[in-house]
Amino acid sequence: MKQLIRLVAGVLGCAALTITALAGTETYSGKEMKQMPAPAPPPECNWTGFYIGIHGGGEFGHTEDRDIDGFDTAAPDLAWGYNHSGAVAGGQLGYNWQWNWLVLGPEIDVGYMNLNGDGFSRFDRVTFNSDSPGSTESDFYATFRGRAGVALGKWLFYGTGGGIGVNYHTRVKASDPIDGTFLDADKTDFDWGWCAGGGIEYMLTCHWTAKVEYLRFGLDNQDFSGVDAFGGGRFHFTGVDTGGNIVRAGLNYKF
Repeated sequence: MKQLIRLVAGVLGCAALTITALAGTETYSGKEMKQMPAPAPPPECNWTGFYIGIHGGGEFGHTEDRDIDGFDTAAPDLAWGYNHSGAVAGGQLGYNWQWNWLVLGPEIDVGYMNLNGDGFSRFDRVTFNSDSPGSTESDFYATFRGRAGVALGKWLFYGTGGGIGVNYHTRVKASDPIDGTFLDADKTDFDWGWCAGGGIEYMLTCHWTAKVEYLRFGLDNQDFSGVDAFGGGRFHFTGVDTGGNIVRAGLNYKF
C-alpha cells in the first residue's frame, strides 16, 4: 500500500511539473492584449492660409521731365530722360486659397524704395553748361496685388498684378555760381500707378516659404512748377513716363 501511495504521488508530481512548463510556453493570439493606438500621420502641407513676411532687393528704371513752357529747352514741351535706381526693403501680408494645383490670393506689401536719379536736357548741357538738372527720388512705397499660381509639390509658380503707390519727389532746379539758385520747381506727392510681374516660391516647411519676385511698374504723370527769381514768371514741368523694375527676394511665415 505504501508503495502504491508513493507511486501515485510521484505521478501527480510529474504531471504538475509538466502542466507548469506548458503554461510558461503558452502563446497568445494578441486579441487578449490591449492594442496600442497607431501614431497620427503628419499634417499635410499646403499653401492655404494667412502669411506675413519680409523682402529686400533693388529697383532700376527710367523717368523723364517735360519742360512745358520752354524754360530751359530749345522748344516748349520738350522732354529729357534719365535713369534711376535704388534699394527696396519692406514687409508683406497676404492670404492663399489652394484648390488642387490652383493657388489664388491677395497680397499687400509696404516698405522703402529709394528711387533716385537725375539728368540734364541736351539744350541745357550745350547752352547753359548743365545748370538745370531734373531729378526724382522716393522713400515710402506700397503695392496692392492679386496672385494666381500653379502649385507643383513644394513649388509655387505665380503671376501677380495690381496697383502701386510711391511717395514721389520730382524737381527741376536752376542755379549758377554767381547768382545761386534762381528757380526751384518741385513737388512731393503719393503717386499711384500699376504693377505686374511674377515669381517662384518654395515651401521650406509647412510654415516657412522663400520666394524671388520680379515686378514691372509705371507711375502717373506729376505736374510741378516754380517761379523764376529773375524774370518773375512761373514755369511748369511734368514728370512723365516714370517706370521701373523691382527685383526682390522674400521670406514668409504661414499661420
